[in-house]
Amino acid sequence: MPVAETIAVGQELPSIQKEPTQRRIDVYSGVRPRSIHTDPSWAHAKGFRTTLAQGMMSTAYVSEMMTRLLGAGFVKGGTLSMAFIKPVYAGDRLTVHGVVKETRREGAGTRVVVEVWCQKQDGEKTAVGTASGLAPHPLAPHPTLSPEGRGF
Repeated sequence: MPVAETIAVGQELPSIQKEPTQRRIDVYSGVRPRSIHTDPSWAHAKGFRTTLAQGMMSTAYVSEMMTRLLGAGFVKGGTLSMAFIKPVYAGDRLTVHGVVKETRREGAGTRVVVEVWCQKQDGEKTAVGTASGLAPHPLAPHPTLSPEGRGF
């Protein structure tokens, strides 16, 4: 079965929603004084309205989306490049998005290149980038994608 029959350029990946609470941020970075991530008074002193989630938390959320799509093909053969363009504050709601931009044969598999981004509850993008991973060739239908390429 050709790649285009299962993962097509322009296909939207099922989005993931996350809420980086202060507890999750603390666990991620370890509680430290004088940190914009864990010390609200320090974050205020540095000009932020409250503590910020680490940029790498957004990267982890994108990695989760890509792993759901490609499994070991992302973990073992994946790439990810992100730019953090707006802060994510404790309590924000993030939605992780992806759109397939390219598929190409690579060795015994197919490289799937995805434009990825995170956006806050108000629609403002906070991180943008590109991720890719290897899928077996030919690709089998993905269990969480409908034939139209959208989540069920």
